[in-house]
Amino acid sequence: MRKMSLLAAAVLVLQLGFILSYVSAFHQPTPHAIPIAVVTETGLPEGLAQQTSDRLDAIDGAPLDARTAVDTAKVRSLLRDRDIIGAYVVGANGTDTLITASAAGSSEATALQSIFTEVDAAQGRQFVVRDEIPVGVHDNRGLSGFYLSVGWVVGGYLLAAAFGLLIGAPSSRRETSLHVGILAVYSLASGALGAFLTTHVLETFAGHWFPLTLLGTGVVFATGLVTMGLRALIGVAAVPAAIVLFVILGNPSAGGAFGADVLPSLYASIGRWITPGIGTEGVRSIVYFSGTGLGQPALGLALYILAGAALLGAAALRRRRAHNPLSSRGTSKV
Repeated sequence: MRKMSLLAAAVLVLQLGFILSYVSAFHQPTPHAIPIAVVTETGLPEGLAQQTSDRLDAIDGAPLDARTAVDTAKVRSLLRDRDIIGAYVVGANGTDTLITASAAGSSEATALQSIFTEVDAAQGRQFVVRDEIPVGVHDNRGLSGFYLSVGWVVGGYLLAAAFGLLIGAPSSRRETSLHVGILAVYSLASGALGAFLTTHVLETFAGHWFPLTLLGTGVVFATGLVTMGLRALIGVAAVPAAIVLFVILGNPSAGGAFGADVLPSLYASIGRWITPGIGTEGVRSIVYFSGTGLGQPALGLALYILAGAALLGAAALRRRRAHNPLSSRGTSKV
C-alpha cells in the first residue's frame, strides 16, 4: 500500500508538471524581439528606413528587433540565411508590404501581421502580405516536422527505458556494448523509416529522405543514449527523469508552430537544446532553408551523445569500485 501510494504521488507530480509546462508555454504566446528588416521604396526620403526602424523598436513591449536593408533582394538573402523572420517594405504609394517566412514559424508570421495591422492603422496606411518562404502544402502550420521529431524522441527514450525496466542496466562492458549497439541499429531504422513515411508515403517532405534519415538517426540515438546512461547511473528514476526532460520540458519548448520569438523566455532559451526542439529545428533547416542553421542541432546532438557516453562511463566506474573497494582506496600490503 505504501509503495502504491508513493507511486501514485509521483505520477501525479509528473501529470501536474505536464499540465503546468504546456499551459505555461502556449496559453499566451507573446512576440518579443522578432528580427525584421525595414526597406523603403525608391522615391521616398533618405533616412526614412532608419526612422521607421527606430519607431518599430520603440513599440511597447519590444515585440520587434528592426534593422534596415538596402532592398528586397537583401531581404530575401537575410530570410534564407535565417537572420530575420520578416521584412517591412514602406511603399511610395501608401501601400506597404509585409514579407514573412511562415516556414520559420507560422505563429511568428501571424504575430507580425497583427503588429503591422496596428502600426499601419495608426498611420492611416495599409499593407499586403507576401510569404517569401511558406510551409509546404502538406505541412499544416509547419507542425509535421515537430511531430516527426517528437516521434523520434519518444522511440529513443522508450527503447532505452524498456531495456532498463525489462532487462536491467548493463552490468559489464560487453553488455554495455550490446545495448548501445542495438540502440544504434534501432536509431538508424527509426530515422530511415520515419523519414520514409514523411517523404515517400505522406509526401510531406518529398525529396529530403537522406538528410532527414541522418537527422532522425541522431535524434533517436542521442535521446536513447542519455536515457540509457541515466538508467545505468540512477536506476529506475531515469524513467521519470527522461519524461521530465524530453516530454515536460522538451515538447512545449520545441514550439511546433510557435517560434522561439513568441514563446516565454525560459522555453525560448532551452527549446533548441533539448532533442524535440533540436529535431524540429533540424527538419525546418533541411526542408525549407537548404540546410542553413543545421550547425546548432548538430552541436546539440553531439553534446547529448557525449553526455550519454559520460553517464555510462560513470556507471561503469562505480561498478568497478563497488566490486573492488580496496583498490579504489589505493591500499596495499606491507
